[in-house]
This record gives sequence, structure tokens and C-alpha cells, in this order.
Amino acid sequence: MMDDFKLVQKLIGESVTQEDLKHVDCYVHHKMGLFIPSTGACQYAIKPNHTHPSYMFIIDFSLEMVQPVIEIKENHYVATAVSPYIPHQEQGEKFVHYYCILIEKVYFEEQYKRYTDEKPYFNWKQFAICQDILKALNTFAFEYSKRMKNSDITLEAQTTIITHWLIRSLMGENYDVRAISSHYAVARAQHYIEEHFSEGITVKQLAQLGSMSASSFNRIFKKEIHLTPIEYLIETRVEKSKKLLRRKEIPITEIAMRCGFSSSAHFSSKFSRLVGVTPSEYRHTYNN
Repeated sequence: MMDDFKLVQKLIGESVTQEDLKHVDCYVHHKMGLFIPSTGACQYAIKPNHTHPSYMFIIDFSLEMVQPVIEIKENHYVATAVSPYIPHQEQGEKFVHYYCILIEKVYFEEQYKRYTDEKPYFNWKQFAICQDILKALNTFAFEYSKRMKNSDITLEAQTTIITHWLIRSLMGENYDVRAISSHYAVARAQHYIEEHFSEGITVKQLAQLGSMSASSFNRIFKKEIHLTPIEYLIETRVEKSKKLLRRKEIPITEIAMRCGFSSSAHFSSKFSRLVGVTPSEYRHTYNN
């Protein structure tokens, strides 16, 4: 790591020292760094009012760094985003297990602009992120450590994947890789549901995509995804509705129709069962 200390300073800040990072495993590329406290607290992180020139993302496994104020589904972690040059300090020298990702400012903003014209600004913004991102992060660390031929190319690719994964998660576009089936007929049905969730979809219709009978398809889908096709469809519609509920100007009745529910009552019933609150309560909580 110390061979790349100039890259570390570019991401963390010029004032960081090697002594500050004596308890931290560091994996760096010129656009992104992954920092994992492994034997103790990061001495730079506990300095009062320190800042970073990069965008910082913390994935907190212990929930000792932040108190979640957002809904965290199964197989997801709470993550926190902080924009460059916002002063902060980790509390105390207690060893806490987390991943810290720092992404170079100009690069992150270029990628973020592909999604929205709004300039990114995060002041300890919490968001949910699927646990599967650890596979990408650990692959990044492995590629850096092994220094295999053309690792600069694979590190660049991993940087792109991780950056877009973080941006999509910030925007509520989470996905669980484990929920993507390896069975072609099931995967094709999943893709179809994602694209046509607002339409009237039947099990027979989905089964025909894979040239299967409805009964065989239903059985295989349930085995692969642990939900029936209709349960999966309802969950997809509810997830899509959450994004619309975050926009105050769209009436809940219109959201119900857009997401394929037959009525606002039907929408409210399914939403409440899956999320634990009504659509109105969810909108109020999110916007406050």
C-alpha cells in the first residue's frame, strides 16, 4: 500500500500519514480507494473536523457509527454518503468494523451526471445498499493485492461497477444479485416484469415466455426465487411505487394506477403488508 501512498493522500487528504493508517487495510486505484480498519481504529478518522477531497461512502456493519433513520430490508446494509470537504470525526478510538470507500471528486461527479443534472451533495445521507456489493468490493481488494497482469484494467472496471452501484443505490435503485435466477425462463420472466410491471400480467403469460406450462413455471419460479410469480410482481410494483411516493406532486391514486394496482385501496393493502406502513405514512416519513 505504501508504494501508492500518493494515491492514498489524493483520496484521503494531503495531511494523512502512514502512521494514521497503521490499523487500516488500504486498496487504492487512481479514482477510488477502499479502506478497511482491521486491527484498530483509523487514527485519521478520529481527528476533529477532518475532511476529504473525495466523496466518502461508509458501509457500517455493526450500526455503531450511525443510527438508521431509513428502512433497511433483509440482505441490505445501511450506508452513508458524505460530500467532499464536509468536516466530520469518528467518535472515540473504539474499533468498529466498516468499509470506507472514497471516490475521486471529478470522476464521481461525471458518473453522477449520467443520472441527473443535479449536483451531488450529501451531508451524512443514509441509503440502503445490497450486501452483494461486498463481492465487488472484495474483488477490488483482491485485484489490488494480487497485482496480476493487466490488474490496472480490471481495477478500472471494478471502480466503474462500484461507483454506479453506489449511485443507483443512492437513488433507490437497489437490486439483490442473489434474487437474479440462473434459470433462463425465470430470469426472462423477471426481466419482463421489470419492464411491464404496470400492465396486467398473468402466470400463463410469463410461462409462455419460457415455453413452459403455467404449473411447471410456477413451481420452478417459487423454487428459484422463494416467491410465486405474482408475489414477485407485487413486490416489484411496491418497490417502484416507493420512488414515486418520494415525489410529493404525484397523487397516491395516480401512483397506484401507474404501478399496476387496480385501485388505491388495493395498492394501500399490498403496500402496508410489505412495508409495514401505508403509502401516505411512507411519503410523510421519507419527506420529513
